Amino acid sequence: MPEAFTVTECHLIRGWADDTPTVGKVGGDLVDPTIRETENRYLYPSDDTQWLFRRITDIVNGANAQHFGFDLTDLIEGFQLSRYVAPSGHYGWHVDLTHRNLIRKLSLSVQLSDGDEYEGGDLELSSTSRIVAPRQIGTAILFPSWTSHRVTPVTEGVRHSLVSWVTGPPFR
Repeated sequence: MPEAFTVTECHLIRGWADDTPTVGKVGGDLVDPTIRETENRYLYPSDDTQWLFRRITDIVNGANAQHFGFDLTDLIEGFQLSRYVAPSGHYGWHVDLTHRNLIRKLSLSVQLSDGDEYEGGDLELSSTSRIVAPRQIGTAILFPSWTSHRVTPVTEGVRHSLVSWVTGPPFR
């Protein structure tokens, strides 16, 4: 969904990331850096962020009703604010199905950087063919969590994104 967020809103969200402690750099000691290397922060509901959680909920509910029809329960994991920093920020091919006994049904990624701010760093989805997500700032991409996807290495600059997952009861 292009223009799900304005440039101003994307910069506001990025500012929150600057003000939020880093959970840790994923890579190195925590995860094999050949698989994933990112800086992550987490954003949870607050008075300042309620509009963001409402907007994401509206986007998810609209897209789910139009395209997926999944039985969903919540966005209970909060939002992950990720930075992929050159020359090695990336995340190899993976799926988002489960986390701490939750059944992830939909994955969401919001482009918080303008595509001209960095090189590389493409969000690629693979189902029957490989799809490269748009790099336009403010674009929201929603896809089934079983879809294999990756972020290619950022070779220059920094890629910022907001990621979340929507859970639900087990598939039948």
